[in-house]
Amino acid sequence: MKFAAFFLIAAAALPGCQTLNVFGGSSSTIVRVSSEPEGAVVTLDGYGSCETPCTVEIDKPREAKIGRAGYNSQNVTLTPGKRSVKVTLELSAPTTKVDETAMPEL
Repeated sequence: MKFAAFFLIAAAALPGCQTLNVFGGSSSTIVRVSSEPEGAVVTLDGYGSCETPCTVEIDKPREAKIGRAGYNSQNVTLTPGKRSVKVTLELSAPTTKVDETAMPEL
């Protein structure tokens, strides 16, 4: 238990890294979520949020929605057996001029 607490504190101390713990139970797993480009918002089963890169503590498979302004959002399933997930977001418009201030619906 002390090691798990240390790991969570160390992960939270990393620059630009947050830990989202909405459903973590006694047998939870830490999953690192990253995106290209960085700075996407991650919501887990419709609750909580963190900004990529971040870590998510889950106790069973959970549905995550990842989105960023100007990009199409993506749904992914996070599973306890997978330690990291990287999502490449696609521009929402086929041109180089994109409104980066409007968030996609999460």
